[in-house]
Amino acid sequence: MNRREFIKMVLAGGAGAALNRGWAQKLLTEGSFALPAPQVNTYSSEICMNSRRCYHSGYSGTLSDQILANVLWAASRAPALGASRTIYVARSDNVYRYDPALHDIIVHRTGNWMSETSLAFEVGVVSDTSEEAGVALQLADLAAYSFWTSTSNQPMCCIKESGRSNAQTDWNPSGTIHMVGCFGRMATVSGITSQLVAISSNSSLPDPSTNGTVLLENALANLRHGNQFMNTELTLQQISQLAWASYGNSPHTAISKGGLAVPSAAANYYLTGRIYIVRSVGVERYHIRLPSGVQSTRDHRIERVTTGDRRAQLRTALPRLPATAPNYFVFCAAQVGNWQLQEVGYCGGDALLQASSMNVQGYLTVGLSASERTAIQTALGIPSADLPLLIFSAGTPATGIEEERHGGAGVIEITPNPFRNRAKIRLDVGARSRDASLQILDSAGRRVRSFSAFSVALGAVVWDGRDGRGREVPRGTYFCVLKTAGQEYRKHVVKL
Repeated sequence: MNRREFIKMVLAGGAGAALNRGWAQKLLTEGSFALPAPQVNTYSSEICMNSRRCYHSGYSGTLSDQILANVLWAASRAPALGASRTIYVARSDNVYRYDPALHDIIVHRTGNWMSETSLAFEVGVVSDTSEEAGVALQLADLAAYSFWTSTSNQPMCCIKESGRSNAQTDWNPSGTIHMVGCFGRMATVSGITSQLVAISSNSSLPDPSTNGTVLLENALANLRHGNQFMNTELTLQQISQLAWASYGNSPHTAISKGGLAVPSAAANYYLTGRIYIVRSVGVERYHIRLPSGVQSTRDHRIERVTTGDRRAQLRTALPRLPATAPNYFVFCAAQVGNWQLQEVGYCGGDALLQASSMNVQGYLTVGLSASERTAIQTALGIPSADLPLLIFSAGTPATGIEEERHGGAGVIEITPNPFRNRAKIRLDVGARSRDASLQILDSAGRRVRSFSAFSVALGAVVWDGRDGRGREVPRGTYFCVLKTAGQEYRKHVVKL
């Protein structure tokens, strides 16, 4: 297997032992450098989230190309929530653009344009929404801590507004850089820990696990972001685990406040007391502090806000939510600003990572309008001061439903899958070909492209990765939907 074939396999989700195969950095073309293949380390997703801690100063020295490779790859694993995304990395030599398809960095601007001379590198994300940038940076953040082997001379990450301001001014980005992760080496760190501090004061939630069986990099390679669910509700233990991962307490402290599994600008923790869990029994508020509200305290409990099943009302208020999801987590803040949107992105990144590590599925809905926020508040009966910013749908994936053959009506074969520019779709529709139709749908179920009945009858079509208007679609997972004589067959295809 050559290098590019291997990288494509990794980026498509095939992690495991294969990730341990390294590649020496080399010059591919002028200004384009190959990174080492992502490396699997020894820590679970949960223990990395529990150990994560920001250090705002005191770092120095360089970090290996392997750490850079894992960090950029992790950022690129964030699901595409908009039409486009560009990941930049600034080092002491140049500013680079990361190519996730080939796992290369390409010179974007020559020279040292980092915000601080003591850093090893900085990562900035241009995306359609702040929330998506937050998801990407949170995953990148955790990828650095996965390299911790002791409490001295270890990599660290601090997500900084000063880095963002500098990058927007000096990197010549293609759009708005919503935030920047600053990566360096710390002389002393707190170290990896599984200490549990998120314990319910009223036993309303069971203890979450701070260590698991799925290694961080394997979970990143197999993130389960999808919108088709079984109707079985999550257990209270699963609810507890997802709540903790997204915004629960961890052992470190920050500015005399109990630290969480996610970062927060100046440890403001904008979402405190503003996260709601929607179940069939009602809507519940998730608390991370004791009833006193003192920020140095820690808690892990839920409080019933409204009784009765509000899920149908929520779906009506926001029709683009996955209609089959059995549970929803609604992340709110008192204001709608970049820092708050970044923070819900961090939460969404951790929630998706935790769901994947638990072998369940999640789906992120972002970019909520003012009218949508108001409709959600009314549907759930939550205070008007709590503004919904992101909804995480969670549940067991509808295994086999998307790709199940109904009645043996047809077969779809797609090569290559994943693809970059062209995918050949072979169809076996038999005698019912004159009644057959083929459409490409995005992950939200919206039609992207339709093919003529004549093309379907020929048994093969080629999709060039463009929509019906000739515009290139963003990378992500799509569904080829073949319908014939009232029956349906689906198969997913991944565009890199």
